Amino acid sequence: MAKIEWSESLSMGVAELDGHHKEILRIMSMLLDALNRGQDEDAITLLLSKLREYTLFHFAAEEAFMEEIEFPQRRKHIARHAELKRKVKAFQYARFHHEDLTSEDYKKFLSAWLLEHILDYDFKIIKYLRERKIAPENIKDKGKADLTKGKLAAAEESKKQEEE
Repeated sequence: MAKIEWSESLSMGVAELDGHHKEILRIMSMLLDALNRGQDEDAITLLLSKLREYTLFHFAAEEAFMEEIEFPQRRKHIARHAELKRKVKAFQYARFHHEDLTSEDYKKFLSAWLLEHILDYDFKIIKYLRERKIAPENIKDKGKADLTKGKLAAAEESKKQEEE
């Protein structure tokens, strides 16, 4: 898998979520680069932690957004988020317990995440908005203060659940 870079073809048209996706791709790219260069365990562990933490933050924001727009497939989408969170945690666990994971294992997981989640699941949100002729820019500022509070609370709650 080549370096992961943002392109406008990945844009949802929602500045906040696009910014999150850019950051997730940046962290993924750093992780792959670290694996390809054979960086030490601490660097890779730190990047996995960073990916997990940012993912929790992003998923909370995306879930709040889906709630705000009353996205009908949000439960299925949220279930997919839970699955991705479990997989990231499993990679962290495997790393901590020195299980043998190859760069290829990481590449497969990260490409599936990119291709299946962002390009499939997230784009269903955009399709929903377009079908209802709702412009994303008309939504992103609506209730932003509440959305931000909700994101932080949801991220904390999600983190607690993940730790249990």
